[in-house]
Amino acid sequence: MNKTPLIKSEDGIFLHSENPSPVMQAAMASIKAEMLREAAQRKAIREGRIPAPRYDNWGTWNISDRH
Repeated sequence: MNKTPLIKSEDGIFLHSENPSPVMQAAMASIKAEMLREAAQRKAIREGRIPAPRYDNWGTWNISDRH
């Protein structure tokens, strides 16, 4: 088991070691940017500035293997 103490990031989203590698820093930045984009899109949809996405997978689903 890893006994390295983890530190919470400044924004509180991630737990990381004291000196995360550049690869981990890039991954954390990418995840944070994606979360911000998704939050902005949800806000715009709620405010009615953009339409909600349409999904064509609604209706009756027969998921049993006996059908």
